[in-house]
Amino acid sequence: MENAVDALKMAAAFLSFLLALGISISSFSQARQTADILIRYSDREYVTQYMEDLGTANRIVGRETIIPAISRAYKEYYKIYFYDASGNPLELFTITQNGTTTSVNVIDSTDNRITLGSNRHQENFIMALLYGRQADLTDENGNVIQYDDFVRSLNTGNSRISLPNNGICGTILSSGNKFEERFGVYYPSQAVEGAGEETEGGANVDAQTTNELKMRVISYYLQ
Repeated sequence: MENAVDALKMAAAFLSFLLALGISISSFSQARQTADILIRYSDREYVTQYMEDLGTANRIVGRETIIPAISRAYKEYYKIYFYDASGNPLELFTITQNGTTTSVNVIDSTDNRITLGSNRHQENFIMALLYGRQADLTDENGNVIQYDDFVRSLNTGNSRISLPNNGICGTILSSGNKFEERFGVYYPSQAVEGAGEETEGGANVDAQTTNELKMRVISYYLQ
């Protein structure tokens, strides 16, 4: 009788072990699946293969890298400049104030000539800049906004903004164009006298002298 009881105890212990083992394997499997999903959905910008190693922090990129950077410009506090191969500014759009039209080669969330309220309005501006009249523009409720109506909404005060009808994807960011990508930082000049850009050649302002947020600067030079 005692042998039978012992046998039952051993069987119960063995079943408990098998149950615990099964739960552990299931947990590890789910953890691995979660990790795989996170890797698949990680930002493509950080897993893009470099097209050409320049021997510096710079790299040669195409529209597949530039468009995601532009899309994050307002959310992540970027300034993004565009230049031709000779270092001359490449026009993205124009702003007219008091009868004077200025060519703009930078996407800058601190530019007070452009009034963009909600996050949705900022997203629509980026889409209109990228794709022009082909852009899908909607309000916060998902209602379609006509391109001309949206551009008119940008014209506040004495500023008049003119975006390219084909968007910059149809012009400077055409599929065959390649750019050299360069990085820097910018300290908004309102903080202290002398604050300015930090370029590849070195900073002209100490980060400790300003209380403003540091902005990341990306410059694209057409190859």
